[in-house]
Amino acid sequence: MWIVGSLLGLIVLATLLVSPIAKSYINNHGEELVGRKVHVDELKVNIYTGHVAIRRLNLYEDNGSDVFVSFDTLDVKAKLLKLLGHTVYLKHITLAGLNANIEKDGEMFNFKSLVDHFASDEPREEKDTTPSDWVLKFYNIRLSHAQIHYRDVREKKYWHLPDINLRVPGFVLGGEESSEGGLNIGFAEGGHLNIAAGMDSKMDSYTLTAKLEAFALKNIQPLVADFVKIDKMNGTFEAHLKAEGTLGEILKSRIGGTLALKNVDLANASGPLASLNALTVKVKNINLDDNSYDISSVKIDGLTAQYEQWKDHSTIDNLLVPSKPQTASEPTAATDSVAPAKPMQLRVGELVVTNGNLTYADHTLPDDFVFPITNLGIETTDLTLNGSNNAKLHAGLPGGGHLLVSWKGNLDHWKQHQDIFLSIKGLDMKKLSPWTVYYTGQPIEDGIFSLTTRASIRNSQLDNQNKLDIYKAKVGSRRKDVEPQQKLPLKTALYILKDKDDKILIDMPVKGDIDNPEFNYMKLVWKTLGNLLVKVATSPVRALGNAMGMGKDDLDFIDIAANQRGLTSEQYHILSDLATIAKSDSLVVIGLEQRMPAPANDTVARGYSMRNDIVRRYMIEQGVRESQIKVTTGEPLAEGERSGYAITSEMKID
Repeated sequence: MWIVGSLLGLIVLATLLVSPIAKSYINNHGEELVGRKVHVDELKVNIYTGHVAIRRLNLYEDNGSDVFVSFDTLDVKAKLLKLLGHTVYLKHITLAGLNANIEKDGEMFNFKSLVDHFASDEPREEKDTTPSDWVLKFYNIRLSHAQIHYRDVREKKYWHLPDINLRVPGFVLGGEESSEGGLNIGFAEGGHLNIAAGMDSKMDSYTLTAKLEAFALKNIQPLVADFVKIDKMNGTFEAHLKAEGTLGEILKSRIGGTLALKNVDLANASGPLASLNALTVKVKNINLDDNSYDISSVKIDGLTAQYEQWKDHSTIDNLLVPSKPQTASEPTAATDSVAPAKPMQLRVGELVVTNGNLTYADHTLPDDFVFPITNLGIETTDLTLNGSNNAKLHAGLPGGGHLLVSWKGNLDHWKQHQDIFLSIKGLDMKKLSPWTVYYTGQPIEDGIFSLTTRASIRNSQLDNQNKLDIYKAKVGSRRKDVEPQQKLPLKTALYILKDKDDKILIDMPVKGDIDNPEFNYMKLVWKTLGNLLVKVATSPVRALGNAMGMGKDDLDFIDIAANQRGLTSEQYHILSDLATIAKSDSLVVIGLEQRMPAPANDTVARGYSMRNDIVRRYMIEQGVRESQIKVTTGEPLAEGERSGYAITSEMKID
């Protein structure tokens, strides 16, 4: 009895001392255990019940004063006898009040010394692929009110997760029991994530549902700061997703659900970037193994965005953070070849865009070009990357105009097949003035523009038929401060092209090979239009005079008697009208060829020459440039021909 009593006394004594001894050892030898100072306020161990409770533990930084990780309570209870049957059985695990502080300084994290402490210099042994006969059974796992703080010292960025909660009723590995659990995370700037998971070990299957509600985009602003410069990121994101499949083939899982963005507003130091009322995506099925994405619908409402282009940068340049130069790295060992990824299969059953507003601004032109598109709407069904598609687009244009686009074509092999119909009605032409100034040096001061375009692409060959309808177009004088891309007789041609109702109708085909490195659609359009205008503007001066409302029936010839001295008032009036026409466009060149009988003597010949000088001097006095007037004497007249000046016109195009 004495011996038995002594043994029981030793067991009781050991039971009473194990907790303070363990606590003292941890507090005094923490650096030996984990490489850093550790302090525990309270530690209780019951070797009979398998119960361990730790209260208020602090794991410090390398400096020994700042706290790296702390928690209020860790409570674990195990069935120790189950170990005899190769089973790890935990009745419950509770971790409350976890607080982790993660810092990054350059490429160095504040937990590196911990990793280095447990790293082994021994060569790695080959992985044992023999199935284990151990069974892991964890029940009533709970993480309560945990917090994670992240700080980038050099970049001066900070974010944290203030409320993380995990609940797992049961988790089994190696057995045939089912497992389930849940995770709840609250975000600092607003929003909650709830995840519920279930696993059937017997069927090797799992299900997972995730609900992210009212997640504020501000939560990710510090994370995206390395890639984009966004100072303002308002809006919320929601997701309700479900995934199910087999544990052995995770990539073949079936994923479906709904994603939504609401009340998005993005801006940076350069100004507003984009805003959005709502974006809703309904996912029918995503299969990562097949690289297939079957989307039931995508609906976008109230998208507002602007793109601006300057000579040396653009809105995109203002948005993207410049990439850091890569440092030389050690050569890596050769790896096994990776099989090429499967081509993406995408199908969108319905795409609807409503109430869109887009603005394009070009500050590279002599005058700022700002072109707003309002009330944008897009409708398409069965959009796919691997087949034929169709879509319709409509939008409002400046000055009350309207845009309508209908498209049929392929996205994967777009150069092989495209059909586009475009209709522009009632566009205020003054909005296009910066472009006409850039290309021709002349501004548009008034006019309404309509255009109908039918374009097709077959095997990289563009066939574009355009019908222009212009009403009351008015072009200003050529700008002296602009060097035009092409010198076109825009103003003169418009005078001639107008009908009696002040309307212009033009058919303009554009063709080209889009695979040609020098292919530029806009330049091709202006070249085609320029050729048309030059051809039109080579009409006689009479057409110009009539277009300008001079009321002359004949501006092809000025009758002058061979023996006439000087010019009459009527003849000076005709020359004045010609001067007005020449001054209307600096590209107009007027020719005056004196047609007279052969001179009988030198005195008559000198008279012809003097008359040319009078005509030339008068035109210059009226403000006509010398380069715009050609006064010559032609071959002697045959008997019966009219004497005087034959009037011709041409356009001087460089």
